[in-house]
Amino acid sequence: MKLSAADKDLLFRHLLRTDLFFLLTVGLGRHDLIHPWLLDRCREVQENPNGYLDLWARAHGKSSIITLGKTIQDILASHGDNPIPVGDTTEITVGIFSCTRPLAKQFLAQIKREFESNRMLLDYFPDILWENPGKDAPVWSLDSGIIVKRKKNPKEATVEAWGLVDGQPTSKHFDLMVYDDVVTVDNVRSPAMIEKTTQAWELSLNLGTEKALYRYAGTRYHYHDTYKTILDRESAIARIHPATTDGTIKGDPVLLSREALDQKRRDMGPYTFSAQLLLNPTAEDNQGFKREWLVFHNSKDFSRTNRYIIVDPANEKKKDSDYTVMMVVGLGADSNYYIIDMVRDRLSLTERAAMLFRLHRKHKPLGVGYERYGMQADIAHIKDKMRLDNYNFKISELGGNLAKVDRIRALIPLFEQNRIYLPDTLYKTNYEKKTEDLTEVFITQEYEPFPVAKHDDILDALARITDENFRTMWPMLYENDEDFADYERGSAWSA
Repeated sequence: MKLSAADKDLLFRHLLRTDLFFLLTVGLGRHDLIHPWLLDRCREVQENPNGYLDLWARAHGKSSIITLGKTIQDILASHGDNPIPVGDTTEITVGIFSCTRPLAKQFLAQIKREFESNRMLLDYFPDILWENPGKDAPVWSLDSGIIVKRKKNPKEATVEAWGLVDGQPTSKHFDLMVYDDVVTVDNVRSPAMIEKTTQAWELSLNLGTEKALYRYAGTRYHYHDTYKTILDRESAIARIHPATTDGTIKGDPVLLSREALDQKRRDMGPYTFSAQLLLNPTAEDNQGFKREWLVFHNSKDFSRTNRYIIVDPANEKKKDSDYTVMMVVGLGADSNYYIIDMVRDRLSLTERAAMLFRLHRKHKPLGVGYERYGMQADIAHIKDKMRLDNYNFKISELGGNLAKVDRIRALIPLFEQNRIYLPDTLYKTNYEKKTEDLTEVFITQEYEPFPVAKHDDILDALARITDENFRTMWPMLYENDEDFADYERGSAWSA
C-alpha cells in the first residue's frame, strides 16, 4: 500500500516523536549510531528514561542517546499539536546540568544547532520549531537558553544549561533535570573537590518542580565520586554498561573492536581504563586487596603478644582533612599480626597526646612508632605531658622514602597469606559523636576501594609494619612453638 504524502508526513512525525533510534539515525542523521548494541541502548532508554544513573563506557553513546536524542524527542513530543505528555507534563522545561557551565553549554549547543538547521525537523514540526529562531524566538542563546513555540509562558526557557559548581540558577524550577558529566577528572583530584561536587548536586535538587523527572548520565573517574553517593542514597537506579560483555578486559567488546579496546588499555593505563571503560576504578586484579584475604579474631586477651602502637597523625581538625590513626598491633609467636585496638578520628594536638597516653596505659606496648613528619610537630607537647604526668616511654620515628601507595602495597602479601587479623568488630565514637565500627569502616572505605579510596589513613598506619626500621623493633617473645602452644586460642581465631 502506497502512502500519500500527508500520511507519510504523519508517520514520520509520529516516528520521530516515539522511536528514539529512528529520531537519532534518520532524523538527526547519526549513522554512527547504527549498531545492534546501540539499538538496544535506545530501546532501553526509551522504555525507562527517568530515575536512572546511566554509567556507560566512554565513547559508547550515552550523551548522544540520552542528553541529545531523548531530550530532543521529549521536546518534540510534549509541544505542538496533539502533545504527548512527558511524565504528567506537556511543554516541558529542561535543565541540563554538568560539572561546569561551559560543559553543559556544549550539550545545549548541539540541541540548538539541530533546532536551527535540521531541515527534516523544521519541516515536520513547524508548530514547534522556529524557521528563524535567532529573530523570532523570545530567547535563543547558550547563556539564556532556547525557547520553542509554546502556549505556556513559564520563566524557564525550554532548555537551559547550567554548571553545578560554578553558579547555579536561582528561582528556576525545571520539569526535567538532565545531569551529564557531573563527574570529571578535574573534580576528583581530592576528597574536598569530590565533596564540593556532591554538595553542589544536593543543592541543585531544589531546581526541579514538585513532579520533576531526573536523568543521570556519566562515566566513572573515582571509586568515591559523586555518582557513588547518588547510588548509595538510592537517588537513582544504576544502569551500567561497560565496554565488554562481562566488565573485564578479557571480555568480548560490545561496541569497539578488540584492537581498539586493547590500544585504549595500553595507552590509558590500568586505572584510567578500568574507570573509564570498565566503569570500575578497582577492576584490575593487581590494583589492590581482595576480600577473601581477610581473617578475623574476637580475642580479648593479648598478654602473650608483643604489642606496639603506631601513630599516623593528621595535624588539621577539619571535616575534609585526613584522620589521625593510632593503632595497637600485636605480634604473635605465629608471626601473625593482630589489630588489637585502634582510633581513627580528627583530633587536635592536645587530644592526640591524651589519646596516645590512654592507649599506652591500657595496652603497655613494647614500643611506640610515630610517623616522622607528624612527630616533628607533636613531640614537644608529648614530652611536656610525659614530664607533667611523670609517665615516660620511648617514641621511635617512622619514615622511609617509599611513596604512600607503594608502602601500602607492601601489605598485599601479608593479607594474601592471612597474616593480618582484624577484630570482628571495633566500635568507637568519633569527634562528631557518631559511633562506628572501625573494622567495617576499614574494609568498605579503605581496604576494598584501594588504591582509589577517599581516605587511606588506616592502611597507611598499618603499612608502617613493613618499614625496615620498624621491623627491627619486633623482639620475639617466644622462642619455639611449644611456648606458644600454652596460649589457648580456641575459637577466638577465625578465617
